[in-house]
Amino acid sequence: MIKMAVFDLDGTLLNSNLQVSEANLQAIKELRETGVRVVIATGRPEQLVKPYTDVLEMEDNLIMYNGSVIGHPFKEERLYSLALPKQSARAIIEYCYHHGHIVMSYTKDYLISKPNFRVTFFEKRNELLPEKDRAIFKDIPDLDDIIEHNEINKLLIIEKDWEKYKKMREDLSVFTDCSLVKSQNSFLDVNPLGASKGTALAFLAKSYGYKPEEIIAFGDQDNDVSMLEYAGTSVAMGNACTEAKNVADYITLSNDNDGVAHGIYKYILHK
Repeated sequence: MIKMAVFDLDGTLLNSNLQVSEANLQAIKELRETGVRVVIATGRPEQLVKPYTDVLEMEDNLIMYNGSVIGHPFKEERLYSLALPKQSARAIIEYCYHHGHIVMSYTKDYLISKPNFRVTFFEKRNELLPEKDRAIFKDIPDLDDIIEHNEINKLLIIEKDWEKYKKMREDLSVFTDCSLVKSQNSFLDVNPLGASKGTALAFLAKSYGYKPEEIIAFGDQDNDVSMLEYAGTSVAMGNACTEAKNVADYITLSNDNDGVAHGIYKYILHK
């Protein structure tokens, strides 16, 4: 019997417009009415999760930063938190500056980044959001200030050139106290060693008293593979990468075709 359902956000629960469809919302509502606990597991930090907590009626803790953090955007205390080692974070940021890769430092209270297309995108989205849901960005030119005064739970590195991306990933693999995982095409996430959605899900499941066989997980990218492997039942989206599809028990429709709703009705509610 399924007691907890875990959903990735981007590429899974969210469509290409970064919205939760009415069909997905209705399916999650019906799922909750049966007593199933709904959990979000995302690579996003608090600052980029805030707009979805109300629409999804999320009161419980969320898995964020690919599993570096279990907490809630509007609650101060975190259930679980891992930070990048300062020396490695500094070296990786310096590497990105030197090679011209976009790098963003994810912290609890704000996102640190030089101006780039992604910052511009979310700042424009901020204009459509109530103040409490807006992401806070800071451009802190002094690297010493970034490292010494902030706990960094994740670095996001963006490189659209595939050859440069591969070289970057190879170069950064020398940082053995960090884990590297692709979260979208051209996105490389750098987390503390041991952080993953699967590890965080195991921690959260234990805190609730759930066994893996009582959990179903939905995802679409490399950073979802660990939780798809942990969950007793796993569902990959129709738009998922090959790695996610290979470990999943089932494949549902795409995120733009209400794949989450389809999966809930077919594999949990059996409608």
